[in-house]
Amino acid sequence: MAGRQREFEQVINEHFARIHRAALLLTGNPWDADDLAQETFLVFARSRHRFGQRSRLYTWLYGILLNLEKRERRRRFRERRRIVEWHGRRQAWPETEPGAGWQLEWTEWKQSLWAQVATLPDGQRHALVLRFGEGLRYEEIAAVLGCPLGTVKSRIYNGLMALRAWCRQNESASDSIDFSVEGQ
Repeated sequence: MAGRQREFEQVINEHFARIHRAALLLTGNPWDADDLAQETFLVFARSRHRFGQRSRLYTWLYGILLNLEKRERRRRFRERRRIVEWHGRRQAWPETEPGAGWQLEWTEWKQSLWAQVATLPDGQRHALVLRFGEGLRYEEIAAVLGCPLGTVKSRIYNGLMALRAWCRQNESASDSIDFSVEGQ
C-alpha cells in the first residue's frame, strides 16, 4: 500500500504543473484550473488500474483533463440555461468577480489570444492548447484526443485560421503574433 502511495505522489510531482498549466489555458481562471487539475488526479487515483501503458502517462492525464473540462463546460451551460429560463429572461448570465485585483487579471485574460482560443469549438481549442500551450507533438495530441493525426492537423489549422481572422479584426494584435504551423 505504501508503494502505491509513493507511486501516486511521484506521478503528482512529475505531472501536476503541466496539467495545471493546461487547465489554466482551458479555463482562463486560476480557481477553476486548480479544481480541474485536482479532479484530474482524483480520477487518475480511482482509475489508474485501467492505464494499460498503451500511451504515455501524461497523454492519458491530458485525456482525463479534457474529458473533465468538457463535462464541466456542459454542466455550467445547462445550469445557466436553467437559471435564465427560471427567471424568464433571455440574456447572458452576469459574471461575478471574486475580489480586488481579479478584475485587472480577468480583463487582461479576456483581451488575450488565449481568450479567443477559449471561444473555439472543443476540438480546435483542445488541439491548440495541447500544441501551443503544452508543446505536445501532433502524434501525442492524436493519442490524447483519440483521433487520427490528420484530424489533429485539421483542427489546429482551422483553429489558427479562426484566430487569424480575429486578429485581422483587431489589427494591432495581429502584428505581433506568428500563426505559422511550422515546427510540428
